[in-house]
Amino acid sequence: MIKESCIMRLIELRANKETFHTITFNKVGVSIIRAIKVSEDKKSTYNSTGKSLLIYLIHFCLGGSENQELKEKLPEWEFSLDFLIDDVPFTATRNVDNQKFVRLNEKEYKLSEYTDWLQSKTFFNIPNEFKYISFRSLINRFIRPKKSSYDTYNCYLKEEVGYQELLNNSYLLGLDISRISKKKELKEEWDTTKEKKKNIENDSIMREFFTGDSDKKKIDLEIIGLEKKLERLTKSIAEFKVAEDYDSIRKEADEISEQLKRYKNRRSVIFNAINNIEKSLDIRPDISSKDIQNLFEDAKININESIKRRFDEVEDFNRKLLGNRKARLLDEKKQFESQLNELDGIIRMLGKAQDEKLSLLQATGSLEEYSKLNEQCSQVQIKYNKLVDYKELLGTYNSKIDEIKEAFVKENSDTNKYLKEIELLKKRNIEVFNSFAEQFYQNKTSGIIIENNEGENQSRFNIEATIDSDSGDGVNNVKIFCFDWTILKTQNNHNVKFIFHDSRLISEIDPRQIATMFYLSNFHTNEFGLQYIITANQKELDALKSEFTEEEYQKFIEKNIVEELTDESDESKLLGITIDLNYEK
Repeated sequence: MIKESCIMRLIELRANKETFHTITFNKVGVSIIRAIKVSEDKKSTYNSTGKSLLIYLIHFCLGGSENQELKEKLPEWEFSLDFLIDDVPFTATRNVDNQKFVRLNEKEYKLSEYTDWLQSKTFFNIPNEFKYISFRSLINRFIRPKKSSYDTYNCYLKEEVGYQELLNNSYLLGLDISRISKKKELKEEWDTTKEKKKNIENDSIMREFFTGDSDKKKIDLEIIGLEKKLERLTKSIAEFKVAEDYDSIRKEADEISEQLKRYKNRRSVIFNAINNIEKSLDIRPDISSKDIQNLFEDAKININESIKRRFDEVEDFNRKLLGNRKARLLDEKKQFESQLNELDGIIRMLGKAQDEKLSLLQATGSLEEYSKLNEQCSQVQIKYNKLVDYKELLGTYNSKIDEIKEAFVKENSDTNKYLKEIELLKKRNIEVFNSFAEQFYQNKTSGIIIENNEGENQSRFNIEATIDSDSGDGVNNVKIFCFDWTILKTQNNHNVKFIFHDSRLISEIDPRQIATMFYLSNFHTNEFGLQYIITANQKELDALKSEFTEEEYQKFIEKNIVEELTDESDESKLLGITIDLNYEK
């Protein structure tokens, strides 16, 4: 039973050149574009017929990127795609010479306006703030655009990074993509915050600005030390008294100090002179005249009276000489003592004056010293503020990281609850995938596993299409087939009613698997009013004759061939001409 609803179908692709092979698709059912290799040249391949170019041109008419090579090698060409949306016919025409615009039912639209219109008609519930999900990214899931699109079931474009791939695939599986975006934002914020913190900690310029030569491991100790220093300096400034004549007082104190130094030096000279006089006064004759005479007598040497008299005269002379010397020394000592007393008085007076000046200087200070004290306090305050700012900044980053970690935990918890709430949706995806996969591999577990990714990364969901026999030949191709059909059949967030596969899907795999693909495609397209379009090489189609009865082959293959392309001549190729185009950029 065919169920009609708001749908999008492909009807026909044509060009404004007669050489082009117009391709008309079956509105419901399977449409096969068969490629036949006629040339016996071993260098000639099915690829030269235009099968992949056909897919590219459909994307071109559905708002694909501009291609300068089309303009250079196919000047004046324009391609038109007829399609239905809710059974309303539309024709989109795009000229290779003016690729920025598309004519839709003869009304011209800018390329972005056209794709926005297509998105509004075919996909829904896409929040405006999502950057990497659009009509163009989603339509690739129904018409795999490139050779690399057939490498794995979940990668439609190698250019898509993990987040983009997950976002688009999750959307078509019916998952809440806001959860994907939220985790990506959290991870980016986490990475940014950690990077900023790391830069501040490790960047020599930043660290020097904030901490100077302080050890970052001892910041708290440094801050406490600076607090105490600031307290002392602040107290000193508060108690500081500025003397207006401080400089003149200091100058007078310096002069007094110099005078004291001179007087003390002079006193020392006089004091030493008095000591020397006292030492001289203590000098006595070593031996008297009488002692000399006794020495002679003891030696039994007779000396006459004249010599004795001479000894007495010499002794008397020395006595008088010493007397005169003593008198002179005593007079000099008296003079020195008088001078010493006078110097002591002067020194005492100067000492008292010096003490008064120094006491005054100690109790007050100069304006210059006061300014220096304030400057020192300011420098300490600046260093203190920088260290506190540094500590607070790192603390802010640490707090932010903790907040993000908490948000991660909450999002993980909320996602686990969410996945329990959508068990029916998950079951539906599994059942549809399994209904296709079991036709290829009986008694093998298969399905689409959707799990919460709780890791510290940007991936919200782990999505894995699995078939137990995933080590055999052709399993990857079967996964692609089953996954794409799951997206089509479940109709999550879209009303696209077709899949278009390239011959790469069935190339080099077991004919039994190919036969199963055509059998399933025929059944589901006719049962549910869908389209399945595929390009196929004659070699793979011929191999199916051993898998189908003649009647089945006619029903599943021959009756569904809508166009044949060959390498027999230029005219039998898609464009009707031979041209080398690079459209897999």
